Amino acid sequence: MIKDCAKKLDKWLIDENKERAEKGTLPLKCTIKVIGQTALIEAGLKIQLAATMDVDLSQQLHGIVRDRLAQLLAEYGKQIDPVGHEAWMPDETEYQEVYTGKFVECFIAKPEYILISKAKMAPSKNKNLIIEYLGTSPTSLFFELATKYGVILEDFLK
Repeated sequence: MIKDCAKKLDKWLIDENKERAEKGTLPLKCTIKVIGQTALIEAGLKIQLAATMDVDLSQQLHGIVRDRLAQLLAEYGKQIDPVGHEAWMPDETEYQEVYTGKFVECFIAKPEYILISKAKMAPSKNKNLIIEYLGTSPTSLFFELATKYGVILEDFLK
């Protein structure tokens, strides 16, 4: 879904930027970085994930680019979370490329970083998610992040 929206946004920007060039205006471009539950869903983890309407972006988009992305997401029953960019993510969060076009780059945060964010910032809300993830042979990166950010994984098993 995210990749499809990024492709459609890129196609729209190609047309939009042709018009802008004719008017002598600078072209528009954007980088989209998806975090949160939607990124986990898009990553295809083998755990049960609750559906969400919200799409959290690590940085805000503005103006007509944001408006157009919002329209594209609405076609899938989704919306840009207006405060998604305020979510805490580790400083070293890595992203996986989903789409790169002429004017749009789109990435999703790697699952380990999202899961640590959820475990650290809302442990009770995400207890079942973390327990299920722990049962799937988590990566060493996940354990390293848990140690670094003071997430005591044993607390989820109580």
